[in-house]
Amino acid sequence: MPSIHFNYGEWWRWETADAGGFPGQKVTFDGPNKLILVNEGETSIDIQGDVYSNWKEWSLQKDNMKYLEAISTLGGDPITEETFIGDTYFLENGWRIQPWNSYNGYILDVIGNIYTREAGGNPVNPTNNVSVVLTRSNITETAIVGGATTENRLLEIWQILGLDAANTQTIRDTSITVGDITLSITQNGVAETTTVARS
Repeated sequence: MPSIHFNYGEWWRWETADAGGFPGQKVTFDGPNKLILVNEGETSIDIQGDVYSNWKEWSLQKDNMKYLEAISTLGGDPITEETFIGDTYFLENGWRIQPWNSYNGYILDVIGNIYTREAGGNPVNPTNNVSVVLTRSNITETAIVGGATTENRLLEIWQILGLDAANTQTIRDTSITVGDITLSITQNGVAETTTVARS
């Protein structure tokens, strides 16, 4: 159950939907300490639904906007009408996820691409007797390395995705072109499979 202390003694906000409440919260937000507290008994949280969406609801209550931003997101852009780029979330301003304590131990499954804004930081505070599994999708874990080359490649990716308004994207059956960057598209003989190669 969420702590009444962090919810300002107003159980209705979290326990019922009456008068605009938000029932079924799996986490509680501790603004002063920048902690996202996993409620007791919860062993699985979804970053999008249980953290990001609920943080937006929480931040609109009372004067919670006075606290530093807890989480931000990027992605979710449509690739086709049915396919979207996966969401990635960043804990901002030193916020961390805090599992509930257990003498018997348990495994907490954190589902979603969650990282800290500080490079290499752990989004979940370590807790005795709690093992944490971060379930992330592969698309956001592709590593690109190499100084100026990396910067150039990231700019190319930005442009090819059509995110650079100054350089319009031209898509044909056989290529995608942005400025002087062209990706050639060839069919490999398998139905509905397209290979894109940098040229």
